[in-house]
Amino acid sequence: MRSEVVDEFLVFARHLNFSKAAAELHITQPSLSKHMKELEREVGVELIDRKTYGKNRPVLSRAGRYFFEEMSYLSTGLQSTLDRCRSLGRADVLDVRIQELWQNNAMILLYKLAGAFQSEHPERALRYVRLTDRQPIDALLENEFDMVFDVWCGPYGERVKQLADLGVKTLPLMTEPLCIWVQDGNRYVGDRETVGLEELLDIPVIMTRGGSLDYMVASYADCCERAGLVPRLRRLQPADNSPTGMFMADFHDGALMTTPAMVHDPRLRSRTDLRYVQVNDERVDATFLLAVRASDKGACAFLDYVRAHKDE
Repeated sequence: MRSEVVDEFLVFARHLNFSKAAAELHITQPSLSKHMKELEREVGVELIDRKTYGKNRPVLSRAGRYFFEEMSYLSTGLQSTLDRCRSLGRADVLDVRIQELWQNNAMILLYKLAGAFQSEHPERALRYVRLTDRQPIDALLENEFDMVFDVWCGPYGERVKQLADLGVKTLPLMTEPLCIWVQDGNRYVGDRETVGLEELLDIPVIMTRGGSLDYMVASYADCCERAGLVPRLRRLQPADNSPTGMFMADFHDGALMTTPAMVHDPRLRSRTDLRYVQVNDERVDATFLLAVRASDKGACAFLDYVRAHKDE
């Protein structure tokens, strides 16, 4: 399987439009269409559903959505691996291991700043590693990562002090409202476009066992507990325990909680029965705290760079 064809599929999956994807890739539309059909023959299943909306408005098939998610991870991991291998040949390189969060605006901003930082500081190698079944701060303190995201809902001043006592230096990178996704006819939400915290407490918010987005729900639940409130949480275990599996699950009157970056995600956008509702309440806004060990000079240097340039 040619990596360049997989890359073309990832671009198409973001646009769900052959013309726009071909323009970004600087190839012709017929060439892109041909490559996608070749990829489908090699994989052995239909990745693009050309029948649902007609040939001019294709969507990803169920297999295509899963392929997109997994190949997105693999593509990022491959590039990180290649960069890491090249850096190992330089003895003076300082390695900074960064926790990679699944699609959100804070991670997108960090990618941008990391690229600029490495251009200016080739002696420092930044690489991204996925965290599974661990709390970010625990992994940081146990030296498995050099920089992690501590996602905190609500006021974060006390959290910053708590982490400082543990020898952790932090930076509030971004604060965003939460979003919830509901299916048509959700009896708790109705036709509302926003909900407040009190209304949200009545809605069963979905958690999975070790799912990639559970960090957001866990932070929301912790915020409620600190305020003396009791959220409603609902366990959901999709057949495929992955973000795509969760997004494709039928959760009826429950709600899926995400960040605003997910509003344009093709996996959610492809479902015509879903819509998002913004949580319009500053008491549960999510802050992404970048955290490093204060004793780690390499990670602290990058943190200070992010601090100086994040608002540019």
